[in-house]
Amino acid sequence: MTVDEMIRDLAAANGVLPADAMNWALEHWDDAGPRCVEFLERHAGGAQGSKGVEDALFFIIHLAGEMRETRAFPHLCRMIRGPEAEHILGDADTETLGGILINTFDGDPAPLKAVIEDAGAGDYMRDAALDALAWHCRMGAISDEEMKAYLLHLYEHMQPRDENVVWLGWVTAVFCLGYEGLAPRAERLIDDFLVPPGFMEVEDFHDELRRTLDDPERMAGFIDNHIGPFVDAVGTLSTWSDFSEDDQAELDSGLEEDDEDGDLDDLLLSDRLQVPLHSEPVTDPLRHVGRNDPCPCGSGKKYKKCCLQ
Repeated sequence: MTVDEMIRDLAAANGVLPADAMNWALEHWDDAGPRCVEFLERHAGGAQGSKGVEDALFFIIHLAGEMRETRAFPHLCRMIRGPEAEHILGDADTETLGGILINTFDGDPAPLKAVIEDAGAGDYMRDAALDALAWHCRMGAISDEEMKAYLLHLYEHMQPRDENVVWLGWVTAVFCLGYEGLAPRAERLIDDFLVPPGFMEVEDFHDELRRTLDDPERMAGFIDNHIGPFVDAVGTLSTWSDFSEDDQAELDSGLEEDDEDGDLDDLLLSDRLQVPLHSEPVTDPLRHVGRNDPCPCGSGKKYKKCCLQ
């Protein structure tokens, strides 16, 4: 396989996980990495491209996350502020984006802050960026003094000043980092419904904060809320309902029919990248279930203690 063939296979995924191409890229990252970063840089933050470009971007982002590809970081941050970010990422905005931002972080918090402060960006993108910033503060890349000052700045100035998931990210950063002095402000955000109702109650916040403060490593909040580095792109995505191995034979047959004239050989990295047989991604029915909501399975436990795990 060549890099061009790998990108072609990512673009032609059509709802089936391109595991062979992904594994090849991971094993040959010295060659594949620069081209993947180039592809991301070219298309980040732009207008809607072809479905093939969007599919390739989705997989490239996950590959870069597993490989801790810091060269991708500024382009990824720019992409998730763009108008097509939610369409490209799908459920990744809530499932894997935070961990990918953690892994690709290049030491400069400015691109993360730009995402967090961008009122036009998707609220889940902003929440993921706050998770990543809090993680790197705990890891020592950002001082507690700087982080506390930044959270206070956001508390006073961040938009919108009404219900938005980004405020859940703010509250989560406070309890994950154990900032007890910011607790009254977190309570106010919850009581005033800036944190969307159902995601967290004041009692839940204090439970989480106490758990962090009782942990000598100060990692309990991150662990409990599944905030951490992204690992195993193929293994993770293979569990998603979006990618069905049962459709592989049908996809292969369709691609062979559509490639009778060799048209697919011309796709590669071109801006004209077009891929046939695209189906709309499956929407996760649990996407907007809050961590502290009752689990939809009916167990009586909170979602984070049941099916979220």
